Amino acid sequence: MDISNISSIITKNAYIQPHEKALICGEDGMTFTWLELDQIINKFSNALKYIGVKKGDVVSLYLPNWPEFIISYFAVTRVGAVILPFNILFRTDEISYILNNSRTKILIGASEEIKKYLLPVKDRFPYLENIIAVGEDAPNCLNFHSLISNASSHLDPVECDPEDLACLVYTSGTSGNPKGVMLTHNNLEAIGALSSIALYINDKDLLLTGAPFCHICFVLSVIGPFKVGAGVVTMQHFSPRRTLELISRYRITHFTGVPTMFIYMLEEFKKNKYDLRSLRLVYSAGAAMPVQYIEEIKQKFGVGFIELYGATETSSIVSYNRLGHEKKGSAGQPAYGIQVKVVDKAGKELPTGEIGEIVVKGPGIFRGYWEMPEATRDAFYDGWYRTGDIGKLDEDGYLYIVDRLKEMIISGGYNVYPREVEDILYQHPMVAEVAVIGQRDPFYNEVPKAFVRLRDEASITESELIDFCKQRMAAYKVPRFIEFVSELPKSPTGKILKRELITS
Repeated sequence: MDISNISSIITKNAYIQPHEKALICGEDGMTFTWLELDQIINKFSNALKYIGVKKGDVVSLYLPNWPEFIISYFAVTRVGAVILPFNILFRTDEISYILNNSRTKILIGASEEIKKYLLPVKDRFPYLENIIAVGEDAPNCLNFHSLISNASSHLDPVECDPEDLACLVYTSGTSGNPKGVMLTHNNLEAIGALSSIALYINDKDLLLTGAPFCHICFVLSVIGPFKVGAGVVTMQHFSPRRTLELISRYRITHFTGVPTMFIYMLEEFKKNKYDLRSLRLVYSAGAAMPVQYIEEIKQKFGVGFIELYGATETSSIVSYNRLGHEKKGSAGQPAYGIQVKVVDKAGKELPTGEIGEIVVKGPGIFRGYWEMPEATRDAFYDGWYRTGDIGKLDEDGYLYIVDRLKEMIISGGYNVYPREVEDILYQHPMVAEVAVIGQRDPFYNEVPKAFVRLRDEASITESELIDFCKQRMAAYKVPRFIEFVSELPKSPTGKILKRELITS
């Protein structure tokens, strides 16, 4: 089976197991078999060709986690165009930059959001030729379902090379405008294959994710399962109650999310309310899972737990802990075919156990940043992708993530890694979530400050929590200030946004 185009994984499954379930809409139970999914993708591909989409054109997706997202993703790549998914929570200014920077030709979006945030300012988008609305009709827009109903399911294939650009994912970054990460068909297929191995998925499994499809987790939560013939259940947006309900109803075998999602699910979970016996494995990505929650997840949900480390620029996965071979606090060993080393500021490899920047090589490494040659050059050192993460490798090759390079606090000449302080605070039974940042100080340059969300009905003072830290870490690492909050700011993918805490 030709894998020069990532959409061929659908066609392969349609040939091998045409009548097995491929896709289930968690909202209404609508189900697509592999054959049905392949045919509807062909139909939408033909519709895109009819309205002028050609190989290399950029088509943006502005949809929640609906089946139409998956159909559109593979239909666009099937005609050799470049898919650019972005978050349904984005608003006019964020959308304007992405559409214009990428020179998006076609946008496929949810009707309500199109009417609110795009149509009133359509003159801002000089490259945009057509908008396709999913849902009810929108003024001056084509309708997604009407296009499909009038199209043929027979498709003349568009020839692609594995190294052709397939996907653009814009990363938010810590400053400046987002950068478009360029991923090829080969990037997506290779890491999809690796993730299916890492996550122990087979063709009888069903997977659910709490993360938005527009994130790089799409490779883990859709492409990976599809690669081995497993089905996917969609959930429009994450809520702990809805997630547990869907796992119970559809007998989900695998769930993926970010740490904050699991924390909320633990708070919601009641054994007599949800039946999680089908669930075999959950995996966390996007940020480090506090060690204190891992055993609680395993015991309460009765599942295996895997933590993954990766980045958008690596097409998601870099390393993971294998079941039965875990090391507490580590991000596991590199996935098969991926090389990892830790280097100093000059790019020289450091000995085992020493802390430095993590650099990576492998089949998922991106082609570069869209029309940003200088940023692309800065992202590599002698052919290795510079992750911007600080870590170390032990004698067995297990990777430990210490922190983000840009988040390191320098206090009185000492390096303080926020994650190390956060891990200590998470040991306190009253702490639900925590984020540590550097606060300017006239004497020490910076001092650690912690923002803490307590568990429901918990009560503790700032001084008591500071004393707790003093007993467990060096004095220069202890937070000088603790601010209690009812909620921590988070990105659409559930990551804690420390940059908003810095400016608050």
